[in-house]
Amino acid sequence: MAVNIIKIKRTTGSTAPSSLNAGELAFSGGSGTQSNMGQRLFIGDPANSNAVTVIGGNYFSNLMDHAHGTTTASSVIIVDANKSTSELRTSALYLGTSGSDTLVTATAAEINSALDGITSTAAELNLLDGSTTGTVVASKAVVVDGNKDVTGFQNITITGELDAATLDISGNIDIDGVANLDNTDIDGSLTVDGAIDFNATTLDIDATDDIDIDTTDTTGGIAIGTANSGVPVSIGHTTSEVTVNDNLTVTGDLTVSGTTTTVNSTTVAIADPIFEIGADGSDDNLDRGIKMKYNAGGAAKSAFMGFDESDNKFAFIPDATDTSNVFSGSIGILKANIETGNTGLTVGSSVPFSDNSGTLTLTNVDAIDATTEATLEAAIDSLSNLTQTGTIGSGVWQGTPIGTQYGGTGLTSHGSTGQILVSTGSGFQIQNIDGGTYS
Repeated sequence: MAVNIIKIKRTTGSTAPSSLNAGELAFSGGSGTQSNMGQRLFIGDPANSNAVTVIGGNYFSNLMDHAHGTTTASSVIIVDANKSTSELRTSALYLGTSGSDTLVTATAAEINSALDGITSTAAELNLLDGSTTGTVVASKAVVVDGNKDVTGFQNITITGELDAATLDISGNIDIDGVANLDNTDIDGSLTVDGAIDFNATTLDIDATDDIDIDTTDTTGGIAIGTANSGVPVSIGHTTSEVTVNDNLTVTGDLTVSGTTTTVNSTTVAIADPIFEIGADGSDDNLDRGIKMKYNAGGAAKSAFMGFDESDNKFAFIPDATDTSNVFSGSIGILKANIETGNTGLTVGSSVPFSDNSGTLTLTNVDAIDATTEATLEAAIDSLSNLTQTGTIGSGVWQGTPIGTQYGGTGLTSHGSTGQILVSTGSGFQIQNIDGGTYS
């Protein structure tokens, strides 16, 4: 079978061939524009002295490569099935039937029923005269710019609702009335001269700098969480610090659940008659009381006064060691006028003072001062273990024999009738009188 080959002249440039034979084809592959001959297909026209004639090329097919009904810049107009296109711009618009069309200008034409019942006068079209896209001109129509922006509006009154996906206001805004704003982002300052009422499920104020809330009203002040009862109010993060710069008044109960509560004031005044410390939910083996810090000669020390849980006794330790709320150390001296119950006063392992049914018993007492002696002297029923004596007054006295070294006789009885007391040189005896020799 015979094979026919058609040869086409070609070039990578953007120019037409200088000449072609009749029916001869040529193609220019260079980038095509309106002012050159690139991306075009040529033929030698046999009916026109073999003139080089453009018959096609992808330069032209590219001009039609868009959706029908969509006006595309630097492309051909292809209407859609409704004979419509998206937009059309022209420097001169003529309306009317063939041969009787009228040029529409700003001063001499009227758009009438030819536009399906829409009528515009020349005066109405003049509203566009002098206006600049994106800029408001007094007594002129407003045309948005390419970014759909408009600058220069003043005193806009809106009746009804302004619906928009977003509203970006870069300057000042003055709202006199009720503004219902959803999802509002304010990058600058917000000044509210009247009352502001937030009625939302959640109000979140998250700033990267200071937040100042102040008022000149010294009577009502600033109220937070006072409209409804039972509303919890939380201030501060778990690692944040809250500072109250002036007086703080708590009208309800105050619960502090932290690790340490520090009060650094000149005077702490508590008006309550009972001060309750500790907890009784379980036996924690911890002491209860007051830990007092002080400095002795440059050394930091702690004193403890309170309930010693180990022996259920009240203790005072001037130089105490605190081991997780268990205090230890030597017992100190307490300056006080002591009054005890009716069972006595215990000192160490003895009971030097005890009272049982009106009888005062003194045990292991080495000395009594003059004041105590004068007080007890008139009511003493018995004394034991006396190391010193004074003058014994009236009354009935009983005791152990008084030795001769103390001026006594050392005798335990007075003898029989008719016996006498006789000295032996080292002591005394009770003897009978027998008529013997005396010297």
